[in-house]
Amino acid sequence: MKREQITVFLTKYMFMFMAASMIGWMYEIACVRILYNIYYDRGILHLPMCPIYGFGMLMLLVIFRKVRNPVGIFVGSTMFTTALELASSYILEYKFNMILWTYEDWPLSFQNRISAVSSCMFGLMALMVMKLIKPVTDKLFESEYKMRASMTVAVLFVFCVIWEVSFYG
Repeated sequence: MKREQITVFLTKYMFMFMAASMIGWMYEIACVRILYNIYYDRGILHLPMCPIYGFGMLMLLVIFRKVRNPVGIFVGSTMFTTALELASSYILEYKFNMILWTYEDWPLSFQNRISAVSSCMFGLMALMVMKLIKPVTDKLFESEYKMRASMTVAVLFVFCVIWEVSFYG
């Protein structure tokens, strides 16, 4: 792979990570607003991003990269994210004594760790990213503007990292 191809490849997935992290943050904010009628920033960063959604989406993009059927993407993503969320809740609680979320007030929840409603929302978000955002991103990063897009994303990503680190230093 040439240096330009590597740059374009990496920055395209940096962009997908940041986009999914922002979508996840908006979802978290909306859920709290709808359920409790308050604004509460559910993110762990000083940016409008929840990185777990970015990492989750990168995993889904790898796992379902060859799946074209929207139903397959939705069902597979829903199952994968539900299993990941359930496993994460057990690990966080029993290994680190942390409970970072609960579905106590949600319908169709299991042990307040997962909910069929949130699982379906994760599946819909994955479908939206894979069928709407990824194709547009692919076109941009394959166009004549790919290096400009790559440099813009790289600068934005570095800015985000510096911004976040500045709060801890």
